Amino acid sequence: MENNPRSSAVPEPFSYPAVDGEIIVLLKDRPEFIVAGHVGPDGDCLSSQFAMAALLQKLGKVVHLANAGPFDRSEIAHLRSDFLTHIDDGLRGRNPVVVVVDCSSPDRLGHLADEIEGLTTLVFDHHSSGEKFGDYRYIVPRSVSTTMIIMHLYKTMGVPIDTEIAEHLFFGLATDSGFFRFLSSYRGETLRMAAELVDLGVSPNAMADRMSGGKSEGYVRYLGKLIDRSESLFGGKLMISSSYLKDARSFTTSDKPSDSLYQILLSIEGVEMVLYFKEIDHNVTEVGMRSAYASPINVGELAESLGGGGHRKASGVTLECSIDEAKRRLIEAAGALLLS
Repeated sequence: MENNPRSSAVPEPFSYPAVDGEIIVLLKDRPEFIVAGHVGPDGDCLSSQFAMAALLQKLGKVVHLANAGPFDRSEIAHLRSDFLTHIDDGLRGRNPVVVVVDCSSPDRLGHLADEIEGLTTLVFDHHSSGEKFGDYRYIVPRSVSTTMIIMHLYKTMGVPIDTEIAEHLFFGLATDSGFFRFLSSYRGETLRMAAELVDLGVSPNAMADRMSGGKSEGYVRYLGKLIDRSESLFGGKLMISSSYLKDARSFTTSDKPSDSLYQILLSIEGVEMVLYFKEIDHNVTEVGMRSAYASPINVGELAESLGGGGHRKASGVTLECSIDEAKRRLIEAAGALLLS
């Protein structure tokens, strides 16, 4: 019997699947592109857009960045002018290819979804849930970030990565991995890719400061208020907190405290799931969902069942109802999962 050096309990090393040849041909042959990302863009979305646009420009293409925004957070406000917020008829008439990055369903594009209808669309994403869309797709749910998918595309196409592009790729990885805190075992390929980017001139120290520094006093006070409002349910397995329209009048900050809130509430012993309710309008509520690393709860499936999407451990949905109704629905759904 042949001796297998790899234990059956140890998974095979992860590697990115080959990119379909039709996708490569499309990127090489078409002259003009729009690179679009989801509404309320985060670090992985924006970094993926910039890195993808740079790849196409290195191929000699005409490239337009597009995002419906908003760009109201302090760390991205200065980028607003780099993006189209609408696709006008003149641009549409030239029949560009639309490359959508870090977006699990067309509704996450906001009003851009209607404006790109009928154009050839190519999707690069790593979300495990959502609606299948686009004429061509390269979806890798096991990728830690969409920027790592874009990095794999650079390697596949033999396009060189300079320091500026490396910084975009690393920033998307750092934000979506919680600076490697969400990285599980047997994922050495991600660390090796990160090491390549560091060798290209990326400073992890500077990236960490960019992610966590520069917060206003209003941000810290707002975060404190959200922690103070938090509630423990189902024997401490669920923590919830809520943000209301009135908060905009009480706390002067354009930064989102939600990421820090999730981290703090998930650090409480016994907590398996966190729900964060944000009142957008009197009848529109955003719900962010996170589950603990050791918890079997798949919040991506929960979000998808309600029309949202995301990852197994991090997802969200926008509901057309009051914040009180959103709480009722989500707490009931969470209880069914946590107490089953």
